[in-house]
Amino acid sequence: MKKLLLIAGLLVLALAMFTGCGGGGAGAPSEITGRADWSPNDIGDTEISIRWWGGDARHTAIIEALNIFMARYENISIDYQYGAFGGYLDQLTMDLGAGTTPDIVQSNFAWIHAFGLGTNVFLNHRDVDHLLDLSEWTPSLLAYTTTADGQLAGVPHGITGRVVVYSTEMMAAHGLSTFPATFEELIALGESVAANNATLDAGANMYPFFPVGNESWDIILFTMLYNETGRGLQLDGEIQYTVDEVEAMFELMGRVIASGALPTFEQQEAPHDTSNPVWMSGRGGGVFEWVGNIFLAGGNFLDNDPGIRQVEGLGIALLPAVTPGGRQNVMQRPSLVHSISGTTDYPELAAYLLNFLYTDEDALRAIAHQFGVPLSRTAARVATQDDLIWGLQAEGQDLIGRNVGLMCSFFEDPLLRPERFAAIEAFRTGASTAREAAERWVNGQQSQLELIAALVDLVD
Repeated sequence: MKKLLLIAGLLVLALAMFTGCGGGGAGAPSEITGRADWSPNDIGDTEISIRWWGGDARHTAIIEALNIFMARYENISIDYQYGAFGGYLDQLTMDLGAGTTPDIVQSNFAWIHAFGLGTNVFLNHRDVDHLLDLSEWTPSLLAYTTTADGQLAGVPHGITGRVVVYSTEMMAAHGLSTFPATFEELIALGESVAANNATLDAGANMYPFFPVGNESWDIILFTMLYNETGRGLQLDGEIQYTVDEVEAMFELMGRVIASGALPTFEQQEAPHDTSNPVWMSGRGGGVFEWVGNIFLAGGNFLDNDPGIRQVEGLGIALLPAVTPGGRQNVMQRPSLVHSISGTTDYPELAAYLLNFLYTDEDALRAIAHQFGVPLSRTAARVATQDDLIWGLQAEGQDLIGRNVGLMCSFFEDPLLRPERFAAIEAFRTGASTAREAAERWVNGQQSQLELIAALVDLVD
């Protein structure tokens, strides 16, 4: 996987260098008129393509919005491509290298900085700001999608972070009014909840906390490090944590697992999301989920009656602090990014359609909460006035807004993250001690940062 991304990324960069194109640097877009009064009615029959990832509810909502657009502009047809998150990055990377990227793609904050080693491979969205109203976003939000070469590689939907969505019923059953505020309190709760757990009885065990997928373990460990040290992942190509510091967090994570607060590697029940039997059957006390996906956690919670399951019995909390009174920041990043391909033949139509998805009230009502909580001006207004955002999402957004911890683009870099995944998995399976896992966590990422720096020097 890493080799594929590296080779494809270099191919993307090579294409940008040798074509010598403007805009996104990945291909020559057709001429841009610059007319603010430009309309899809100004062109003949045209097809444009768009791709996104998500679940069935998101697919249905976006297709409804696209159908609204096509009903207004009958000369425009939209080829929409969608699927699950798994495999999406592989396909996008290959398309970028081959110059076959759809006109508009849903992307990720980290990816747009990793592709081309920081050189923008998408259209510079400022080239079409006569049709894509960039005033919808604050300068601080657009800074997230501005690449190292100063170009705007996309527009962010909003800001998200992982919070604990917890069962008030389980907390109350163990004498708590909210989710534990420290890991020591979580350990005590784990010992109480898991007292009657069978070692491997997947159908009966209960857990106070349940991570969602490998990235959840990754974000938990990183958040623990950030909250304990106040430092980010890297600075000027150097990992900002010592092996000793990381080892201490692995040891604490091991104590939490041993207490029964988290499932062991052997006890985990697939699938690794909020459709997991532990959560759906009410045996989980809390999940660590993105604010934008809170409705998924609520939709699967305990009661099968859709009229009440999204309202009753759930609370929102921060990840516990490492030490009493310690930081409880939420590591935040753009929830997702929409980018226009640098090779599109229809840059103005793509900009017009993208602007429509963020500013047309009918489209926004169709999309509702399927991209999470929006922060563009019009989308946020419509979501608020029409109650499109489920209450727990709004509570979660407020929570992360008051407890800010910022992810750098390298946190989800496709070269660095697998090093952390491997270290965590080795620790959870018992293949590595806390010390060995910490060494792998630090040294593996440092090697990748040095590789990236060497590649940048090679290109320069």
